[in-house]
Amino acid sequence: MRASGRGDDGGARGRVWSIGSRGRARARGRAGIGRRGVMAAAGASVVVVSSARASARGGGEGDDARRGSKAWVTSLAGAIAGASARVCVAPLDVVKIRLQVQLEAGAAGKYRGLTHAVSTILREEGVLAMWAGTTPALLLWVPYTAIQFTVLNAFKDAADEWERARPGSTRGVPMNFIGGAVAGSAATVVTYPFDVIRTLLASQGHPKVYKGILDAAAGVARERGVARGLYAGISVTLAEIAPASAVQFGSYAAFKTRFPEIFGENDFACGFAAGTVARLVIHPLDVVKKRFQVAGFSRNLAYGARVDTHAYRNFFTAVSAIAQKEGALGFYKGLAPSLMKSAPASAVTFAVFESVRRALSPSRDEE
Repeated sequence: MRASGRGDDGGARGRVWSIGSRGRARARGRAGIGRRGVMAAAGASVVVVSSARASARGGGEGDDARRGSKAWVTSLAGAIAGASARVCVAPLDVVKIRLQVQLEAGAAGKYRGLTHAVSTILREEGVLAMWAGTTPALLLWVPYTAIQFTVLNAFKDAADEWERARPGSTRGVPMNFIGGAVAGSAATVVTYPFDVIRTLLASQGHPKVYKGILDAAAGVARERGVARGLYAGISVTLAEIAPASAVQFGSYAAFKTRFPEIFGENDFACGFAAGTVARLVIHPLDVVKKRFQVAGFSRNLAYGARVDTHAYRNFFTAVSAIAQKEGALGFYKGLAPSLMKSAPASAVTFAVFESVRRALSPSRDEE
């Protein structure tokens, strides 16, 4: 996956934002292949791909119109892709959250593993329970992916402008990593309350403590206040964004470069692999974040002990509490459904994004 780039000869052909093989980037540049956009996401990662000729075009109203059109198409395609992926992987997300917020280990817990959790939820709560929290999840992911794509696109354009004004100044700088981190952080801050509400609705079990989105939002504000409730765990989440983006982008680039015979022309498989690696690395932070989000809130004790607010005052006390009571494996609760969710989510996002983008701007691939 690439974005518009500066040529290897140092000329003003635009910067190649590449996490794919260099050979493919050069081959496509010579062949005159036009603008493509790809989003492969696991948890917090996006790459916007543009043509290497975009940065060489003149300014003026025509460029402004093109940038506006590109931003609109990118944002809409990303939003639709994120919503599609979320609906597809919602059942695995519910199971993952139930396992992550369960303090008890092994046979002492309500859920004793992935298959047991699925069968228990279906038996006790019905099929619809597998999509618990999907509405706030959609309210989270539609604006999240739109904002993320828009900010990343703006960051890329600003970086290209900086490179044109100061040739060579961004050489060696991991701009795609930085752009992904900035875009993910901005989208997270704006949409985070929906993530908290989604987690509460997905983890509360049956009988339900909160009847829906508005009830959950009111309950959170009443019990812990807006700032401490709706933004519980945001520091951990933001700390998760940078390494998630770095691992996602870096592993994708490494796979493309080192295994071109496997991943050279297969973005789907490469995204699948990169998403898996990223999830393995960032999962412990995700567990800590989920504990912050549900700490102190009521739920049926049949679904496990209540997460104590005092044990989760800050990041360090949270890590200490999990390590002491649950051991190292406590940081990897819910890993199986997380892995099963991350790779398919990236695949669905990739396919839907490309399809929507092409449908909205069919002429771009001809440029």
